[in-house]
Amino acid sequence: MSKPLTIGSLLVNVDGEQRISSALVAESIGVENRAINSLIRKHEKLLSTFGQVTFEMSPSGQKKIVLLNEDQAIFILTLSKNSEKVVTFKHQLVTEFSRIKRKQAIIDANHAKSDWQERRELGKLTRHTQTDTIQEFLNYAGAQGSSNYPLRGYAILSRMVNNALNIEDRETASEEQLHLIATTELLVSKILKEGMRKGLSYKNIYQRCRSKVHDLADLINV
Repeated sequence: MSKPLTIGSLLVNVDGEQRISSALVAESIGVENRAINSLIRKHEKLLSTFGQVTFEMSPSGQKKIVLLNEDQAIFILTLSKNSEKVVTFKHQLVTEFSRIKRKQAIIDANHAKSDWQERRELGKLTRHTQTDTIQEFLNYAGAQGSSNYPLRGYAILSRMVNNALNIEDRETASEEQLHLIATTELLVSKILKEGMRKGLSYKNIYQRCRSKVHDLADLINV
């Protein structure tokens, strides 16, 4: 069986629409990029009924590609022989586009709720009040030799909280989850302050945060 491809991170947002590179489609189904381009040119008129078709150079500057929207990508795949690779990729592509649409539907629904918006803004305000503590910790880590925390520390700490609470994206979080995020980040801020006051290593402080956050998640049965 062919190895599954991770395509979620390779979808790109173009003016609010998710698209996939024709070069990735070619690679995923085991054909040359020029073969996919030839297919696109041959059926460009039909593909254009699903949206604009524009050839451009890839970021590497080595290939001509088209950023295909969902309908265009699926149409191109219907023209390909149903080999194991093609069938597997069709399933992955449909699954990923469906996942993104479900996620966007949740985001739209959340943004329409005034209570959710208030919770989200409260969470942002809570995080803002902790900014000084977090920045102090990032500088603290940098002084101990970390090159990662000064650049990506905010994202590292947010990901730690999200993972512990089983939250994929805060924009799709429920009101209860937003409350848990705010509570957990207050706990993190307290542990950061305590660890720096005691002169602990930044790695030790992070591990203490991670342990306490997961203990809290276990306690509330997340």
